[in-house]
Amino acid sequence: MNELFLQQMRELLKDEFDAYLNALSEKPRKGLRVNTLKTDAETCRQDTGIFMVESPFAVNGFYVEEERGLGLTPGYACGLYYLQEPSASAAVTVLRPEKGSKVLDMCAAPGSKSTQIAEYLQQTGLLVCNEINTQRARILVENIERNGTANCIVYNNDSSDIAASFAGYFDYVLCDTPCSGEGMFRKEEDAVAMWSPQNVELCAQRQRMIIENAYRCLKKDGVLVYSTCTLNRQENEKMLAGFLSDHPDMQMEDAGVSFGRPGFDEGFGTDKAIRIFPMDGGEGHFIARMRRTSDADGKEPAVSSGRLPAAAAAVLKDLLEKQYPYYYTYQNRIYGGICPFLMPKGLHLMRHQVYLGEMIRDRFEPSHHLFASAYTAFKNCYDMSDDECRRYLHGEQLSATLPKGWYAMQWKGHTVGGAKSDGRALKNKYPKQYRLK
Repeated sequence: MNELFLQQMRELLKDEFDAYLNALSEKPRKGLRVNTLKTDAETCRQDTGIFMVESPFAVNGFYVEEERGLGLTPGYACGLYYLQEPSASAAVTVLRPEKGSKVLDMCAAPGSKSTQIAEYLQQTGLLVCNEINTQRARILVENIERNGTANCIVYNNDSSDIAASFAGYFDYVLCDTPCSGEGMFRKEEDAVAMWSPQNVELCAQRQRMIIENAYRCLKKDGVLVYSTCTLNRQENEKMLAGFLSDHPDMQMEDAGVSFGRPGFDEGFGTDKAIRIFPMDGGEGHFIARMRRTSDADGKEPAVSSGRLPAAAAAVLKDLLEKQYPYYYTYQNRIYGGICPFLMPKGLHLMRHQVYLGEMIRDRFEPSHHLFASAYTAFKNCYDMSDDECRRYLHGEQLSATLPKGWYAMQWKGHTVGGAKSDGRALKNKYPKQYRLK
């Protein structure tokens, strides 16, 4: 490990430096977060058989001992849980957005914190997620889809573009910025290899730019949470102190949690932030909660709507217990949601609420996202056995004598995906990219 980094940690931790080194020699803690849009902790335990021990970092966060395979199970395919290092859930616990609020996750991929925010909102309000890296944004879309939220928009833009389109708009902004990753050293060898003082400096400069854009998105009395998974002061308290010095209308608030330890005092209340070290039951994180006290200039983004084709309306009426309150059609692709369809100009849209399906000539083909959504129950369901579910996840067709039409394919009452009956068999519509090999 880089000697300059070790020297930095000696100065930072003093008497606890040896405890830190000992923690680095231990195995990383593994965990998951139960998705409360689709289940609860006790039901998840019973249905999946996973042994879970409560984590202090999130209400529905748990430690698990399984080494591998939890991403290849029916429970994962249903979206009953999200695999997440336990302390990584701490930032959203500090954010704690209220139901009905408008929330921005500025640097959102791969989606662990976005899906956690969605669980706080419980299908109310609006969640906007942004990721500048296109490949990572695609992964974010997959995880949002599996989570089942019906009020999420995903963009693939620079943070400055988001600030220009959503100035003064959000009640809560999470700014979990790219960093030097010092808190992940015992689980990510690449982070160790890439560390350098120069990279720390570059990260701090980038973080300052991103937090400025996050600030622009806040309305008056809005809450901004800044977080990193690194340990040095330069990217944490010092960066934060510089930002607070330039923005006296941003006031530090207590994190309001019992885990972690106080941040270091660099002025402006930075000691109200919290730090988590590897010896604290997780990996390494820094989290600061702030509130804007000034007025914020902004305007409401434009809203679009679209006609729902009759063929699509008929399928949705036959399939869904509850219809979506808003619909939008674009180039034969049909979307549903629980919020009006915002359409600010100049942004690269990856996903708008729930992609319901596509019109192919005069026929409507439902999408996997429709079946993954937790907004509504399904009228037509087929309950699979464990063996049938395994075969379904491998892409196999299942024999079943059923009326023709679309079915939600379920495992223990949880929807895995969709299939179409021809009267004798259920034709598998589980996406090829998700199928087990």
